[in-house]
Amino acid sequence: TLFRSGFVVEVNQEGMKHVKMKGNRYSISGKSLPNVVSFFEKATKIKIDPLKVAFPLIPDDPLIHRSDLDAFDIEKLEEIVNNEKQRVSTSALDRARHGTGHSQADMFMIRTGTLNTIRLPDAVIWPADETEVEALIALSVRESWCLIPFGGGTNVSHSTRCPPKSLEPRPIISVDIKLMDRILWINEEDGVAHVQAGITGKCLASEMELRGYTIGHEPDSIEFSTLGGWIATKASGMKRNKYGNIEDIVKDVRVAGPKGMIWQNKSGKKSVHGRVSTGIDLLSLMLGSEGGFGIITSATIKVWPMPECKEYESLILPCFEDGIRFVRDVAKMNNLKPASIRLLDNEQFRLGKAMTSVPRGLQLIQNAMIAFIGSMQSTISMHSAVCTTISFEGSSSEIKLQKQIIGDIAAKHGGIFSGSRIGKAGYDLTFAIAYLRDFAMTYHFLAESFETFVPWSRLEPLVKATKERIRQEHKSRSLPGLPFVSCRVTQLYDEGACVYFYFCMNFENVSKPSLVFAEIEAAAREEIIANGGSLSHHHGVGKLRAPFMDGVNSKCFKDLLLSFKRSFDEKNTFGVRNGAFA
Repeated sequence: TLFRSGFVVEVNQEGMKHVKMKGNRYSISGKSLPNVVSFFEKATKIKIDPLKVAFPLIPDDPLIHRSDLDAFDIEKLEEIVNNEKQRVSTSALDRARHGTGHSQADMFMIRTGTLNTIRLPDAVIWPADETEVEALIALSVRESWCLIPFGGGTNVSHSTRCPPKSLEPRPIISVDIKLMDRILWINEEDGVAHVQAGITGKCLASEMELRGYTIGHEPDSIEFSTLGGWIATKASGMKRNKYGNIEDIVKDVRVAGPKGMIWQNKSGKKSVHGRVSTGIDLLSLMLGSEGGFGIITSATIKVWPMPECKEYESLILPCFEDGIRFVRDVAKMNNLKPASIRLLDNEQFRLGKAMTSVPRGLQLIQNAMIAFIGSMQSTISMHSAVCTTISFEGSSSEIKLQKQIIGDIAAKHGGIFSGSRIGKAGYDLTFAIAYLRDFAMTYHFLAESFETFVPWSRLEPLVKATKERIRQEHKSRSLPGLPFVSCRVTQLYDEGACVYFYFCMNFENVSKPSLVFAEIEAAAREEIIANGGSLSHHHGVGKLRAPFMDGVNSKCFKDLLLSFKRSFDEKNTFGVRNGAFA
């Protein structure tokens, strides 16, 4: 099936429902989680029947529309890739994987077998180098084909979806660059490396670690997302406090466009200029371009020596307002901020506690919580407490100083350290918790996360208003049970912070549930913007958020982008229609 790993429900001899993750990919794999089902039952007021699943197994050969490319077209594509037929595909499975992402709507269509309701690419091709990419683009210009670049397919913005035929009648080819995954060179003295854009984050991090370096960029999707995808979406990672966002890490790019290779500021062999003042720069144009300007083939990135020490910590604070004040003060630490700090609201804190096997892992949170309540003479409640997880990287003396400062800040806001094991467990869960959404769908629950940048001055009222809007939208539709709504604060800035919202709803006996969910998510996004939040912090715009673009950018700016694109992509070969180009 399309899903090879994930959570399952098992019922023991006492009739208790335990959740377990299949496989051995994550630290949580194989462990029994006895509290997950009961947590969601209590939070949503919905009883979960493990024998009552929403969907059957997913076939490896999904029902989709036939390709618009004929045998002669496929032969032309195969010639591009040295007649290696396995590098061109029109199979239903490959086309389905490359025409969808990881949004709840994508997953719902896959699970319900309704991919024939959207357009999918007519073929998928895997070029192995710049020469093949250039040849493919030239062929596509001549044949009047549309190209959509594809990295890891982890987007949640519908950015790899094909425009409908009413907007784009030409054949569409998905260009998967994962074979372009080599580290071309490393300049250790300058601290930079030239890397092909198809490399996945996990592979890049592993290869650099073998050489004694870190890339500093660690998004939640690092296992599957690619360097090119990070640039095209203007990504951000959990350790941006120390290493910066992708725009701080990438120093140069090479791009294959409709008229040839695009590059800038040639600096000599195996080197790059740290900064130039030579007009508008290519990198700025490609950051957030979402496939509309060309195919990013490689990039020169900063690398750092592996840190001397890596440590974790966690804190429990009395309430969300105390947590906000705490991370606000941490943001003022400037260069002394820890590599990563996350503030989980009470709902996420309790979910994290439920995502534990007894008595290991995050069960320590409960023990720490009991001790904390005792020390505070029961002035706080498990129903108001929040948790921060912290990741430190640097020298031992640097980390020691960071902990001292954070300890002082925590004491100011009524916080107490709850241990490194809880902090590490929280980060370990990051890579497994995404599977929880797809598991929930099996038992009639839809869920999704969406992020925004929020100024400090608007953060508390925005969170409150957005949560309330979701609950109101849910109630007005008379949907089953209660919605589960939570948030966490992640990347910190001088001006504000990134906030993730999580929304989960039961859809049993709900007509067109994915559409209903999308309507509520759009209402939440509307509320976020109305209360001073951004349209996106790092997920990008794609087609999902494109309807909001006219409200956040001026028409003159949109016209400028369209005119610029037409100047070098006259036939709109890269007609993916994301963001301003939707």
